Amino acid sequence: MTGFRLPGLLLLLLASALPTAAQVREDRTLLSWPQMNAIAQEASGERSMHNLLEQVPYQRVRPLSEYAEGHFHETRVVERLAKEYGFSNVEIESFPGGRGTDYQPTVGQLWMMGPLPRKVFDIYDTPVALANGSVTGDVTAEVVDVGDGSRPEDYVGKDVAGKIVLGAGRANALQRLAVFERGAVGVLSYGAVYPITEIDAMMSQGVSAAGPDGQSGGFGWSITPRFGRELSMRLAAGEKVVIRSIVEATSFPGELEMVHATIPGDGSSDQVLFVSAHVYEGMIKQGANDDNSGVAITLEMGRAYIQLVKDGLLPAPKRTIHFLWVPEISGTNAWLTAHPDIKARAIANLNFDMEGIRLSTAGSYWVLHRTPDSMPHYVNDVSQSVMEFVSEGNRERIRFRGDGYGFTWPVVSTNGSRDPFYIKIDKHYGSSDHVTFMQHGIPAVMYITWPDRWYHTSQDTPDKQDPTQHKRVATVGIAVMGIIAGADDAMAYRVANEVLGRGSERVGANHRKGLGYMADAASPADLVEAYKEARNAVRHQAGVEKSVLATVAELFADPAAGARTVAPLQVLVDERAAQLLKETTASYRAAAALHGVPATEPAVTELERTAARTVVEQVAQAGGGGGFGGGRGGQGGPSLTPEDRAAMAKVPSVMSAELRQLLPKGMTVMAIRDFLAGEFDPLPLADLMDYLRVQEKTGAVRLVQR
Repeated sequence: MTGFRLPGLLLLLLASALPTAAQVREDRTLLSWPQMNAIAQEASGERSMHNLLEQVPYQRVRPLSEYAEGHFHETRVVERLAKEYGFSNVEIESFPGGRGTDYQPTVGQLWMMGPLPRKVFDIYDTPVALANGSVTGDVTAEVVDVGDGSRPEDYVGKDVAGKIVLGAGRANALQRLAVFERGAVGVLSYGAVYPITEIDAMMSQGVSAAGPDGQSGGFGWSITPRFGRELSMRLAAGEKVVIRSIVEATSFPGELEMVHATIPGDGSSDQVLFVSAHVYEGMIKQGANDDNSGVAITLEMGRAYIQLVKDGLLPAPKRTIHFLWVPEISGTNAWLTAHPDIKARAIANLNFDMEGIRLSTAGSYWVLHRTPDSMPHYVNDVSQSVMEFVSEGNRERIRFRGDGYGFTWPVVSTNGSRDPFYIKIDKHYGSSDHVTFMQHGIPAVMYITWPDRWYHTSQDTPDKQDPTQHKRVATVGIAVMGIIAGADDAMAYRVANEVLGRGSERVGANHRKGLGYMADAASPADLVEAYKEARNAVRHQAGVEKSVLATVAELFADPAAGARTVAPLQVLVDERAAQLLKETTASYRAAAALHGVPATEPAVTELERTAARTVVEQVAQAGGGGGFGGGRGGQGGPSLTPEDRAAMAKVPSVMSAELRQLLPKGMTVMAIRDFLAGEFDPLPLADLMDYLRVQEKTGAVRLVQR
């Protein structure tokens, strides 16, 4: 019996059943109500959950046959589902040696030997309990508690040679200080991201198989905070604790294995759009939310989009959509490097990393992390428009209770929650594949659930997933993907208007921020500095918004004509900024009068003159990586002194990812400072100079006087 499906025309009529007229006027996005409703009816949270359960039904010990024969389990599942769902050009691509070696234990047991022996952890129960890299061996030894264990002072007066060290620090830090420097045989780490609330979660951790002088790395176990505290209390009470660790493991040549598939465009454009999610983050950790949920949902996005186009409910894509399901970061980098022709035609990336947990249970939001201001792009506003549309329809609004209580446009799954759709639009943050796309010059956003109390732990399992969250993410993803991939000149014009309106809000927000700086000034000197920062905030955001408008031109069939279309809108941004700067000056004068001082224009300092003629030339990758905070010097440079580290810490970690984007651009120190201060908060110029001098010391940059 063949499957039954409603004809496209009937589906369109059903999709046209809209909420009240009042709500239609208020709730709008770049697609029409019938199109958005059609997407929501097709997207299935249950199907997406089924995808996830086929990929990672539970955390398991990966059989050695997956390394030696054929492909990894998740790869085969994703390839099969992509083919079943109608994706085109589905292929497995592999980059041997791209990850050094892959470590795989086959036996891992941790026993407490007395008074009655009991097995406390086994990798066949919780695979992440054994730290990646632990060497084969059967070791029994006494346990010594070193407190945190990640600082040398934690070991003062304690003999750990030949013993097992217990600490709250991370396993690699414990190994370095206890095993390599002081002769311990292994470590037990109860370090955790959420050690108070998630006392039974083990962090996914790793240790080195060998030390810097060739000594054995011993073993590392990632134990739960509950068990770690139990051992600590026993030891504090004077009890002798003996632990036995049994490990059998092997290694294989590392391989970056991924699945690539497409939804072809109609041939009218050679541009491409990327949709990405990572299947692997190492071979031991197999997280349901991080990130098999992203893989499952993007598979469902593709399936539903293909069907909607087939049914005539969405226009066929003009631009080919490339789906990449990869080993995180390293796999994306390898693929983009190997396909420069496709990369050169890319206009954006939508990266889905950790999508499916139930938000209310986790105390979480579904977050859009925008591109940094150094890479302005319309993909931010397209994403935000759709996210807010779906979110507003999935919360109860008392203003509309005359039409009944409840959601005005429920997007829920049969087996999922009925929670509101909690969303947040946030600034750029790195540490996922979208950063890699941007390093290759492709604007990219990340969608993520945060916080996630279970990520990178033994508790990242499918029971935390919510089919309703899967459905809502897929609904947003299909719409954003369809808008960008299918944009014609009419849609490009709609996007330009969206960008102009939202850009006005952002310039206004920066103006409000600047006015706040002046209102907070406690002295005349503070007021002058606040006035400079307030003007910089407006100028910075106006420049960003003009650049965002410029990117919309690529969506027009003729990008040159598109640039002429958006040019008058860019002029409007300058005009608005000029008016806001007048308001800033008026507010400054009023504040100066309150302080009883004249409203003089700020003088340029000698440090500012020096910074304005000092160009930063990047030599090597600056300290930090993947979006995390700085504090580490450039590659190959000398060791940092405590004073150097203190200077590096003067640049807040939230600015570090953006700073690394700015360093290769050949900007002056003054321009970098103004950019960071405009995007985030005021940054003392002297602090940035100190940071850059340390980077110059490490060989990461050169400071050249112009």
